[in-house]
Amino acid sequence: MEWIKEIEFKDLLDKDTQLIYDHCGIEILMSLWQNLPGLELYLSEKNLFRLKERYIRKKYNESKKENKPFDKKRIAAYLQVSEKFVYNALAATDEKDDRQQKLI
Repeated sequence: MEWIKEIEFKDLLDKDTQLIYDHCGIEILMSLWQNLPGLELYLSEKNLFRLKERYIRKKYNESKKENKPFDKKRIAAYLQVSEKFVYNALAATDEKDDRQQKLI
């Protein structure tokens, strides 16, 4: 796919590929074309929110072990979430609710 770099290509990119190129660069775009050709992708933030929740709980547990204060405002700013998100993350767990399994 390196041949793409040898030609003028930006005018041929559609909305989504232009967005990927603008934010991630040509290497990522070429990797997607090479590894996931023809797939339509939707990147939900749901997974990212779950990762942030887990990170918050990890940092909270580390602060407890080290007997240090847990700065909710600082971690909220770092992760670009609200303080309420941090409080909710600390109240939640990674375990799945049993009731959901019964629906399947």
